[in-house]
Amino acid sequence: MRPVLLTVSYAITEAKTTLEEAGIESPRLEAQLLLAWAIGGRREDLAREPERVLTERERLMFEKAVELRSLRRPLAYITGERGFYGRDFKINRAVLVPRWETELLVTRALQKLKLIAGAVTVADIGTGSGCIAVTIACERTDSRVYATDISPLALLLARKNVTRYSVGDRLELLEGDLLGPLPANITFDAIVSNPPYIAPDEIPHLQPEVRDYEPELALAGDNGAAGAKGTDLYPRIFHDAFERLKPGGWALVEVGQGQSEEVAAMANAAGYVEVSAIDDFSGIPRVVEGRKPLLTGY
Repeated sequence: MRPVLLTVSYAITEAKTTLEEAGIESPRLEAQLLLAWAIGGRREDLAREPERVLTERERLMFEKAVELRSLRRPLAYITGERGFYGRDFKINRAVLVPRWETELLVTRALQKLKLIAGAVTVADIGTGSGCIAVTIACERTDSRVYATDISPLALLLARKNVTRYSVGDRLELLEGDLLGPLPANITFDAIVSNPPYIAPDEIPHLQPEVRDYEPELALAGDNGAAGAKGTDLYPRIFHDAFERLKPGGWALVEVGQGQSEEVAAMANAAGYVEVSAIDDFSGIPRVVEGRKPLLTGY
């Protein structure tokens, strides 16, 4: 029988069972994260007060959150936040949920920028929540960052994250398709992008969290612009980035599983040198990068 007064430990145990039955991969962890959100605390706080009784408001919030998660709504769309590169970002259904794989794209970009003395200029193409652009602006405090997105709703959210981390004086958000909105008189030390790379035919086969909740615009592009194999946007990005990079500047893109070889060939065809694919922590080639030659005709 369910107790009248719901304690922290009982709430977690009960939610774990519900989430497990719904097919959630880490049900106890997610139950803890949802409860920590509902009580306005941290996951670590729960272990210190296992017999603490939830208030009525906390109980209702937690039970609703568990219900939504059991319907496979992503955790970040319930709590409204997601951690990325050591910072919390506001998230809603206008944007993709930031993934740990994308942190590799940021790490590689920062490694390239570390070799440059003095201020740097960076563009983030298809910024979504702004997590890539904001992170680079925070990590590289002498940077000037431009972030584009075709979705005005995504840019509204990105602006909240820009404000949250007080980088609005160095980070400009621009509405439009790919590199189109970037100021014509500016060249860049690095251009990074996590573009749509899901083929429209693949979407029905994705996990419910992605298929049923994440925006198709960010998955497959405007009217399926990513194309039948998910790689149609990369030639445009590489071509336009080549024109906008400084000599020696870098283009870095995230790619889907099985796409790295084709995308690397696109970078080579566009004139980049030192093209390579970098594996993520699962051993999947996740970032393709290339450098614009220092000299024309290199």
